[in-house]
Amino acid sequence: MLGHNLPLSYFLSDKAFADSAFLGIPALGKCGDIHVDTLATAWVCMAGILAGAGLVTSSMTAEGAGGKGQAVIESIYSFVEDLCKGQMGHHYKKFFPLISAIFLFVLTANFIGIGPWKALESFSWWPVLHNGHPAEVASPTTDFNVTFGLALVSLLVYVGSGFWAMGPGYLKLYLNPIEWMDLIIRPATLALRLMMVITADELMRAAALLMVPVLLPTGVMAFEMFIGIIQAFVFALLTSIYIGLTVSHSHDH
Repeated sequence: MLGHNLPLSYFLSDKAFADSAFLGIPALGKCGDIHVDTLATAWVCMAGILAGAGLVTSSMTAEGAGGKGQAVIESIYSFVEDLCKGQMGHHYKKFFPLISAIFLFVLTANFIGIGPWKALESFSWWPVLHNGHPAEVASPTTDFNVTFGLALVSLLVYVGSGFWAMGPGYLKLYLNPIEWMDLIIRPATLALRLMMVITADELMRAAALLMVPVLLPTGVMAFEMFIGIIQAFVFALLTSIYIGLTVSHSHDH
């Protein structure tokens, strides 16, 4: 996350397995290098989203204003719907679930790293890495594996939407070398922007905790929440724009 990820090898006694190639492909790294902390926080985010949705939907009503939970859900729904509709037109419903999932996951992932997790490192039972540094609890979006995975999903849907909109003729677009560069630049900028901004926020909070450990971090955390919302919006918006660029050519009206 901030360079102190908790690898799977920390829990393994089988060194042969820890040093084996991940999925049998050496270029992907070692099995023992899997970031357990990233997986754990990402699963917590997904579980939290599902649990929250389950609690709210069970009490939602079509009559009246509903409760506070329903108001929040409806606000998020309207926000993402307007975002998708503005970029994709009448095709937005086909991609609305994906954009909603991306927005909610990135938002939750950005928020989960905001907390006084640094205090956990003072406990004796807290895991210490081989380099002597304690493992960190940070947002999953500070891990390039997560942001690259999200960007890859966006890329695959972007390319897939092109074939959906224009059929096999979409391949002609990639006779131009510039389009191949575009396939590299777009996901790279998506992944790096999110990772670097959230990492910078967490570094700023760590510095604030060292300098003024009582009052200043509260303001920094509030700023982090604002940035977390903005970055979730930007990621969802850019994915919508990329998809909108391809589906706009569809003749399916």
